[in-house]
Amino acid sequence: MLKYFKEHFWQFEHADVIQTVILIASVLFFVGLVYVVLNKPKNHYKETSELPLDDEDPLF
Repeated sequence: MLKYFKEHFWQFEHADVIQTVILIASVLFFVGLVYVVLNKPKNHYKETSELPLDDEDPLF
C-alpha cells in the first residue's frame, strides 16, 4: 500500500517541494506545541489538576 502512495505522490512535477513544505510545517507545529506547553506556569497545571469535579451536572 505504501508503494502505491509513493508512486502516486512522485508523479507530481514538484513533489519534492510539497514534501519539504509539509515536513517544515509539521516540525514547526510540534516545536510550537512544545514551546507553549513548556512556557505555561507550573501553577497552571497544579490548579487545573486540583479543580473539583462537578457532580451536579452529569454528562449523561
